[in-house]
Amino acid sequence: MPLPPIPESWLILLEKPVLGMLATINASGGPEVNPVWFLWHEGQLLLSVKGDTRKYRNMRTNPNVALCIPDPAIPRNYLELRGTVIDLKLYTDLSFVNLLARKYTNADFAEEGPGGVERYRVTIRVDRWTGQ
Repeated sequence: MPLPPIPESWLILLEKPVLGMLATINASGGPEVNPVWFLWHEGQLLLSVKGDTRKYRNMRTNPNVALCIPDPAIPRNYLELRGTVIDLKLYTDLSFVNLLARKYTNADFAEEGPGGVERYRVTIRVDRWTGQ
């Protein structure tokens, strides 16, 4: 698998509102895959996860992850990014999740009620990539 940087021809896929399939490793060493919204920012992946999810627990225990992004125009094509979680930052308002929501829905995220939900901004350093 090539090292970053990711070629310009693949960067457009990172800007599209396409779900990424996030693979994490659970406590037993097995893979778990979940669809996620993501942002590409300055060569890193940014995600939002709730603190009470398996994704969050898995990334805290083992920071090695992969994200596969299918190309909606040509379903057999994809971009896979493998990397390491380098930061899990608690945030208490919807400012970050609104950035994600605007990418995917063109609107802000709906309020979750008093007190909100514990959310973390996940920063992933991309160590390797491949595409087809």
